[in-house]
Amino acid sequence: MGATRADVLQIRTRRAAFILVVAASFVMVAGSAAFAAYPQPTGNINDFVGVLSSEDKTNLDALVNAVLDQTGVTFAVAIVPDHGDETIEQYAVHLYETWGIGKKGEDKGLLIVVSMKERDMRAEVGYGLEPVITDARAGDILDEMIPYFQQGEYGKGLYAGLLVAANYVAKDAGVTLDLKAATKKYEDFYVEPVEVPLGLIALVFGLPVLAMAYLAARGKRCPRCKSRLTVTDRVVQQATYDTHGIARTIYHCTKCGYHDEKERRIGRLQRPTMGGGFPVGPGPFWGGPGGGKGSGGFSGPRGFGGGRSGGGGASRKW
Repeated sequence: MGATRADVLQIRTRRAAFILVVAASFVMVAGSAAFAAYPQPTGNINDFVGVLSSEDKTNLDALVNAVLDQTGVTFAVAIVPDHGDETIEQYAVHLYETWGIGKKGEDKGLLIVVSMKERDMRAEVGYGLEPVITDARAGDILDEMIPYFQQGEYGKGLYAGLLVAANYVAKDAGVTLDLKAATKKYEDFYVEPVEVPLGLIALVFGLPVLAMAYLAARGKRCPRCKSRLTVTDRVVQQATYDTHGIARTIYHCTKCGYHDEKERRIGRLQRPTMGGGFPVGPGPFWGGPGGGKGSGGFSGPRGFGGGRSGGGGASRKW
């Protein structure tokens, strides 16, 4: 007996339903595969390759938490094996969106992506932070990291770059980051911020001559009208492990217009000791909430609340 029209309709309906289920399954699998390409964060400092020491992570975590607690801006780092078939720019913006760095609606976040295979690096800036960390400034942040990356010192490089970023956001927020626990030697420096971030990096990375000169200059008065001078410290030529650098201190009186500039040599960078010395900064004893688990003393990411990237930032190779 042949199939009735109702039977044919039922078979066609079942086939259509099956096709829809199969198609949906393919979409779900494809979506899952794409999502799986982006690793899940275990904290703000994420090393999926294994190039950071526990001390590196501790110091970096302390810095990003200081910035978050005192300015509301979220910093995050992702060191990945490669960025697959995407460009570093595509990978970074997709990873930023997947993680949701920064508070939703405010979008004040900064993601540093380091891709080891291609030797690519990217500073991806949240939409709400773009007026503060412009594309040019994002490039400056990465440029600060490159000399250290070329020496294989990824922890120090990240710390150097994030300190530049921290100076930008702190100045915009009108706050002085409380990093007094770094070392007593530089406590006064941290209490009063420097106008130019490269000067901050020079002091942070063990340049005591420059530090003492800066501290001495803070109270300097105008030789004409005796008003307090505005002192700006800049690094004209950065020091390396093999060569000295040049620093310039600019004295300016806003009252009478007096202006003077002085240059001096700054010492070469010091290579890490066997004990794993780290740049001066908010180290493992920096106060604050959390502590205990995993890398850097915090058990999970902080400041990840659905923030979105604005697509701005900068990319570099090392």
